[in-house]
Amino acid sequence: MLMRRFLICILSVLFCMPFHAQDDSVVMTVNGYDVKKSEFEYFFRKNNTETKVTRKTVKQYADLYLSFKLKVQAAIDEGLDKSDSFLNEYSMYRDMQAEEYLIDTDFLDELARSSYDESVQVVGKEGLAHLYVISLKPNDDSEESREECYDKIGMIHDLLDQGESFQTLARRYSTDELAADGGEAGWVSRAQLPEDVSQIVFSLSPGQYSEPFISEGLLFIVMVRERRDLGSFEDNRDQIYEWLYRTGAYEESKRRKANAYAIRLGWDVRDEEAVDYLNSVLEEVEPDFGNISREYHDGLLLFDISNREIWERVANHPEEVEDYFTSHKKEFRFDKPCFKGIVVFCRNESEYNELKTLLENTDMSEWVDSILSFNKKEIKVRVMRGSSETGIFKQGQNAYVDKIVFGKGSFEPMKDYPYANVIGKVLKEPESINDVSGEASEAYQTYLENEWVKQLRSKYQYKINKKVLKKVSLD
Repeated sequence: MLMRRFLICILSVLFCMPFHAQDDSVVMTVNGYDVKKSEFEYFFRKNNTETKVTRKTVKQYADLYLSFKLKVQAAIDEGLDKSDSFLNEYSMYRDMQAEEYLIDTDFLDELARSSYDESVQVVGKEGLAHLYVISLKPNDDSEESREECYDKIGMIHDLLDQGESFQTLARRYSTDELAADGGEAGWVSRAQLPEDVSQIVFSLSPGQYSEPFISEGLLFIVMVRERRDLGSFEDNRDQIYEWLYRTGAYEESKRRKANAYAIRLGWDVRDEEAVDYLNSVLEEVEPDFGNISREYHDGLLLFDISNREIWERVANHPEEVEDYFTSHKKEFRFDKPCFKGIVVFCRNESEYNELKTLLENTDMSEWVDSILSFNKKEIKVRVMRGSSETGIFKQGQNAYVDKIVFGKGSFEPMKDYPYANVIGKVLKEPESINDVSGEASEAYQTYLENEWVKQLRSKYQYKINKKVLKKVSLD
């Protein structure tokens, strides 16, 4: 799922601010779907953030966007937009992004600021204390039970004086729900505590614990680990908004925004019904969200149809890739001679020669098994192989190969295997597809995509409005 979303992001580049133009003429029509100027500019701007934009850039992007829309149309014709997997993932993403557009952010910001200002007044100059608590409760109202509690709290205090951990003692002896967390009560202000307790807590310095005391029928020892002031609004922003979410302020902000839309646009609904209705037409009333929603919708379809038409075919039909390589072999060249083989690290030259003799009449595909057999009784050699796909070392890729094969640079001998040499051969050009498997797959994928786009352009009707395309903003 994560890889799928990553690829979709690569294809459609999510989450940038859109551009709106007053003139929203049709830039192109693809199989009856009108691509408005605002939509085109939105995607164009997001995909050309680091490129100097010219009229030629716009024209080139229009050709790419046409291909993109044709692929999306092919996916729709295949019914991919009706599949459960598509609908579930698109709905999940769409609903997640819609939250930002359904809430009244001004209302929430004002409420958050107000909550912070009130907290500043409540906390005051003394700030907050990071509080830990050990509490004991008598089992009954008898004098004997109370005496036992007094004795135990005194014993606990003695243990603290002897260097025992407050948290350990809290877990062992405390009788309240904080015991499992080592007595940690978190950050508290004076206003959050009973007056008699707050007097004690805020008289303690960081790291200090109190004498045993009684409050509301319970026996306590408290410790202040740290003291701090409330901090700025930005310091507390996340916690404040989490609190607002728990108190229902987000739902209230949605009702406020939806009701404002209902009044302005004449909807005959209010409150929860207005929220539901706004959500159902959000793409129309919030153009920014409309572009984001369309982007992920089309991106998902593009991924699914490309996977079906291109990527799975390349992955599942290696014989097609090999046929393509054979018929286009002249297109695959090395920039510089490469080395195909292994780097061998031995204790001495004789062990290297022994391994080299063993491998001379063995196909390279069987070298691994031969080396394992060679090392069966003891590890006499270690080897280093080239690319995991091809087994090839390119120049500049490995210090040992560069020095031993191409006479460039230097290397440090391996401590326990000081003799280094190679077994293999230098290739000026690929001998087989195995030497360029990655490049061959990529080239065949490009070929399939180009042929597919040609078919789509023959299958569907489309038109680019060149006059409107010239009006696309370059800013």
